[in-house]
Order: sequence, then structure tokens, then C-alpha cells
Amino acid sequence: MLDGVEEVLDALTPQYSLMLLTKGDLLDQESKLARSGIGAYFSHVEIVSEKNEAAYQKILDRYGLQPAEFLMIGNSLKSDILPVAALGAQAIYIPYHTTWHIEQVTPPDTDIQYLQLDSLRDCLPLLLSE
Repeated sequence: MLDGVEEVLDALTPQYSLMLLTKGDLLDQESKLARSGIGAYFSHVEIVSEKNEAAYQKILDRYGLQPAEFLMIGNSLKSDILPVAALGAQAIYIPYHTTWHIEQVTPPDTDIQYLQLDSLRDCLPLLLSE
């Protein structure tokens, strides 16, 4: 588990309805979540075969969410950040030193907006109200 994950989930859970969005084999991802011990933090879990604009739009529609009501925090610019930001939702990119080669992309030279932070813990001051 990445450093700070449980601390951040614990801090955000009282104020937000958290959703885990992951891609991959359903049984494999469910098993990983069960072994992680963090499943209880999430109100919803979505496991998709591809994380792209269409998949995110389906999820927003399923939960009756507008893009302005959705924030994605992730470590894959390609799968977590760019498709969500392209829909007009907020996105926080937290690069990780090892990224699967298929997920590596050059940041686009477009008007797609997202925030980049150095660590997951850096989200807390931005997301927690006093």
C-alpha cells in the first residue's frame, strides 16, 4: 500500500462519499481490495475494463453526478486524470516513481486542467474543511 493511503482515507471518510475506481479483472481486483483491508472506506467500488471518458461518464450517470461534483485522485495521468479532467471534473495527479509502461504518457499541451501534488497527504489541506 502506498504511504499515507489509510491516513488520508480515514480523514476524508467523514466528509466525503468515497468511491474506488479501478480497472482490471473483476475477481483479481476484488481480491486485492479484500486483502488491502481498506474496503470499508468506500461507499462504492467500480471495476472497469478500461478507464476512459466513456467509462467515467457511465459512472457519473449511474450515480447521478455532475462532473463538478466529482474529484478523482490518481497516479496514472493516462487513465485516472486526463479522461476525468476532459469531462470537466476535478482531478489530482500524484505521480508515483513506478508506473506501468502502458500508462505512461506525456502531459498534454491542451487546456485540460488538473492539479499535481507530490504526495497523497498533500490533498488533505485542500479537501478538509476546518
